[in-house]
Amino acid sequence: MLAVNFKTTEKTVYHKALAEYIASSYAEPPEAYRDDLRVLDELREAATAALDANTSVLKRNIRYYGQLAFILSKFPADVNTRFTWYNSFTPDSETSSQDLYFERASVLFNVGAVYSQLGCRESHGDKDSLNRAFNYFQQAAGVFGHLQQKIVGECRTQLTTDMSTYMLATLENLMLCQAQECVWHRSVLTRMKDVNIARIATHVAELYEQTTQTASQGSLASTIPNGWIDHLKVKGLYFRAEAQLRKSMDCLANTQYGEEVARLQAAQEYCSQINELVVYDQRWSKLLRAAVLEMVKSQAEL
Repeated sequence: MLAVNFKTTEKTVYHKALAEYIASSYAEPPEAYRDDLRVLDELREAATAALDANTSVLKRNIRYYGQLAFILSKFPADVNTRFTWYNSFTPDSETSSQDLYFERASVLFNVGAVYSQLGCRESHGDKDSLNRAFNYFQQAAGVFGHLQQKIVGECRTQLTTDMSTYMLATLENLMLCQAQECVWHRSVLTRMKDVNIARIATHVAELYEQTTQTASQGSLASTIPNGWIDHLKVKGLYFRAEAQLRKSMDCLANTQYGEEVARLQAAQEYCSQINELVVYDQRWSKLLRAAVLEMVKSQAEL
């Protein structure tokens, strides 16, 4: 499964700019707020300095995001403090702005990234792990969806492509794909009826196909990480094959032998399409994750 990289940032402090604003706008001594401003600087440092896929990092970023929401209710978005953030997918691309809304959006993006990484780090080998991964991917989808629908629209600066409308929609859809893939894994693990597994696999395939279309729009295809679109295409074909295979097994159980053979042939055709893509462009075999190719190989052998 695919995880979203963190956005990284340069070190920034608030205390000087906010102290000046307090002195000029509220006619209060900024010294009275010295500890509060120091804590705000510490929150930013804690949230952005040591990024990793763990719940501690998640909590620190959520806490800092909450503080930013509070600050925006008390101070203007332009507080004479410059924030520099780098593109999650192309780290040499950056945006620098004095916009607090931009800072808030970037922090929330990293909340979504943490959730995506936590979901990928699960083993996916038992029900509990799959349930946790499902919840993480759902949370990630919700974060990226909220960013797209609400948060980035409030930003007052030009954003890097990782926070474009198309990219955030792609990330939201990708997380939903992977959440539903966890549902499929769980259905196989718990030995659900083949007809039900086929229904879930069809839904997963449809989600991957929709995400492939979103990811291929305009300049986004050149921005998205190498191998991602290939990965999405293969996953869509794989789950189409899985759905046909499970339907064939249901046909066999109901002595519908003619339809069983037709379903197996359809599954084989999807596997052949994947193999043709890999042979046609050797770049695919290098960029596609080994686990995906192994899934395809196992499906074809069945």
